[in-house]
Amino acid sequence: MKKTLLVLGVSAVCFAGTAQATEFVYQFNSPSFSGVGFSSHALTIYNMELSRKLAVAAERKAELLKAENDAKNTTMARFISNLESRIYNELARQITEKLFSGVGDQVTGKFAFNGGNIEYTVVGNMIRVTITDAAGTVTTVEVPMGDFGWLKP
Repeated sequence: MKKTLLVLGVSAVCFAGTAQATEFVYQFNSPSFSGVGFSSHALTIYNMELSRKLAVAAERKAELLKAENDAKNTTMARFISNLESRIYNELARQITEKLFSGVGDQVTGKFAFNGGNIEYTVVGNMIRVTITDAAGTVTTVEVPMGDFGWLKP
């Protein structure tokens, strides 16, 4: 048995031939170091950074919008909004009465509100409404009084 193993061992050495080796080369897996696929790697990083910046900006905008809506929804803000609406409604009612009922006793009126002025004046058969806002912008509307009213059959 020992002879057979010795013969097999010697024959294995004879047939094995010479061993060849290659030089060991280390390659980086990261495209940042190896350069292989670097452009797609750089674009991926850029897109990740950009999407995060956009998400942060959207969060900030949502927080500001929520704070603004919360400020508009306070009891005082609703009261002021309701008061403004009623004041403008009353002014519009008075001007409408002038348009449909004729000149009446009062031919001019002026109202100061929110830093601006609203003024109406009857000039002949016209009502001139002049609105000056807080910035100083003047808007004038002239409405003929004789053209308003219900048509009679």
